[in-house]
Amino acid sequence: MATAAPLKIIAHLLFFLVLSTVFSAAQSDNSSGIEKQLSILQKLQDYNKTVAESTLGHVSFLIAFLAGILSFLAPCTLALFPAFLAYVAKTGRNLTLATTTFFAGFSLSFVALGVILTSVGRISFVTFQQDISVLIRAVGVALIFLGTLTFFGRGFSSIRISSKLPKNALGTFIFGALFAVGWSACIGPVIAGIFTMAAVFHNYAYTALLLFFYALGLAIPLFIASFAYDKFNLANHRIFNLFNINLTVGKSEILITGTNALSGLLLIFLGLFFIVNVGTTAITTADLLGMSLLLLAILSVMLLLHKFAVAKVVASPNWRKIAAVAELLAGVAVFAIITSRFSIRTTGVTEELSRPLLQGNLSLNIIAGIILIFFVAVLFYFLKKQAKKKG
Repeated sequence: MATAAPLKIIAHLLFFLVLSTVFSAAQSDNSSGIEKQLSILQKLQDYNKTVAESTLGHVSFLIAFLAGILSFLAPCTLALFPAFLAYVAKTGRNLTLATTTFFAGFSLSFVALGVILTSVGRISFVTFQQDISVLIRAVGVALIFLGTLTFFGRGFSSIRISSKLPKNALGTFIFGALFAVGWSACIGPVIAGIFTMAAVFHNYAYTALLLFFYALGLAIPLFIASFAYDKFNLANHRIFNLFNINLTVGKSEILITGTNALSGLLLIFLGLFFIVNVGTTAITTADLLGMSLLLLAILSVMLLLHKFAVAKVVASPNWRKIAAVAELLAGVAVFAIITSRFSIRTTGVTEELSRPLLQGNLSLNIIAGIILIFFVAVLFYFLKKQAKKKG
């Protein structure tokens, strides 16, 4: 019995020794894990600070403007086309003024969202939109309501606060602001750098100006299309005067024009898209821009072939129509074959083109400055011309 007591004491000592060793090892592993996490976090903070300092030193207003122009090549901008067509169909004449009004609403909302996003430490519109999904779906409902009014001849023109403003001005401005809420912005190196800079240095006023010039660059192709539309008076083209439908409801008659129908349906489409997809990210991931550009290229080739070859060889108008249908089917077949065998991707093209902008090259600033001055001069020319016509 006397020898059992020392053995029990030794056994207990060994047990506590093993237990303390295991606990110490666990504490060491836990401490090592925390140190690794802190190390990763520190590296991420150092990287963000480096990106922010580089952006602050190299990305000027002109570089942001040029980045916006290049962003028009990205898939995310495809969603701008139905929005553009929606107010084109409704506006008729003076499209340059309507585009300026749309841009004013769009840029105001886009800049405000960008500042709010960075103030809460976010650098991505996509993840931020998931947090405000209720707001985006509410915007979708508003667009459907506006589209329904537009379809029946009301819409933009029914929203007025002053008789001095053009009848569609306020409606177009509100549409631009609503669209910006649900539009999933392109995340290229320049825009990501701007958001990171704002999140690190909290210089929101400077960020707002950079985002404004970025949005202006993004809108340049829309303005160019507007200039051409007004210059060649395309408002009178038959494509914008397709049909008129008279509906009798009780004792009143409702006139549905082709332009109202097109504009209203596009607005309803955008509203449904916002509700179902919470923004326009689905267009980006599907890379519909690449598909659209390929289809446009094929159809352009077919049109040139018909105009300069088939039309000269085939004399009969009926056979020309048959040939045109055959060309269209052939174009669709070529499109199907190419897309099934090759991967058509435009994602990443804008990012690669935008990377040199982060170097703050003087020549790029000069090029952007020339483009901006020329654009402002042309814009004022068309706005002044339209003001004279109105006067």
